[in-house]
Amino acid sequence: MTSKFAVAFVSALGLSIAIARADVPPDVQKTITNDYQLGCTAVLAPTDGNLTAGFGYLSPDYVDIDVRGKKRTRDEVVGTATMQLKQIHSTACEPTIVSQTLNADGSVTVVSQLHVVGSFQGPDGNHNVDVNAKALDTWKQVGGTWMVTQGQELHTTVKVDGKVIEDEGQ
Repeated sequence: MTSKFAVAFVSALGLSIAIARADVPPDVQKTITNDYQLGCTAVLAPTDGNLTAGFGYLSPDYVDIDVRGKKRTRDEVVGTATMQLKQIHSTACEPTIVSQTLNADGSVTVVSQLHVVGSFQGPDGNHNVDVNAKALDTWKQVGGTWMVTQGQELHTTVKVDGKVIEDEGQ
């Protein structure tokens, strides 16, 4: 298990549940919430169909920026996350919206937190994993559909068998 696992699936899925904000229209909140729920479904049951749906809200030109500033394309994120999610047995996926803001250009900025718990089989046996992540996602209309165009990882903590193996970011 490496920190790349956490970075890949947390940033790619950008999971969270929307908390109502007066400035973000209710229909947009609902769309964003539903899309994030598809991502959580993919984490808990990473079938090909669920993964396709879970990554479906990432725009074709999606860019992920990790806590160190490294950028990755949609294809890089999806490829890595798909491989890693099929190796993990997730038992809990708890997303939360910290804030969401309607910007002057019509985009929506969402700060989310995600907690995922599960296990994976390593060469030396089964290991428990506990991931907490905070991200900043920018949602825009792309061809009439709300999609995430950029995800910026703010903080990631990964524990394996209760031991912190990664704690990066703000």
